[in-house]
Amino acid sequence: MSFRPHLGLLIGVAAASLLPMRIFGGKRRTFSGQARELMQYRSVLSGYTGRVDTTLEELGELSDALRRRDVDIDEAVDRLASGEDELDTIADEMRDMEAPEQLHALHLDYEANLERALRGIVTAERGCGLTRQRHRPPDDEEPLAYWKRGHANIVHARMRMQEVAEVLLAWEPGRPAELSVHTRLQRDA
Repeated sequence: MSFRPHLGLLIGVAAASLLPMRIFGGKRRTFSGQARELMQYRSVLSGYTGRVDTTLEELGELSDALRRRDVDIDEAVDRLASGEDELDTIADEMRDMEAPEQLHALHLDYEANLERALRGIVTAERGCGLTRQRHRPPDDEEPLAYWKRGHANIVHARMRMQEVAEVLLAWEPGRPAELSVHTRLQRDA
């Protein structure tokens, strides 16, 4: 008879120990679930990277044209502002994306370079704003410095983003998710 109270206590302890697993998601994700998440991430990311690259290519050419003074300032301001708005929207959406755990660092690198490109656009816009001031002579060199810096930020950020996107889109589970000179040399060898 003394055996039955201990059995009830044992069943209660076992149930209590399994309850936290049920509540806090003790189930592990399956391989197919991870693969589906990776494919979804790649699909969304490739759409964003295509749009970002196209926009940055256009704005890089525009900032270079500003440096050469081959484009109308009003037209340039409109194109820079629309490009900035588009990239701001993409940056906000990318912040909400959930990258696979191994890709978090590279995803953050991509976002950081997108912010760098946005700073380059704002810098080029600042140069345009300086040319619109009434007291500025038309051949003033100060806006040129802003356009050069903006162009450099846009172009260099775009180049880095292309490298990061290539790794993000080609990454396979079990492989290193890093982008360094060493991994680039191993990949190209």
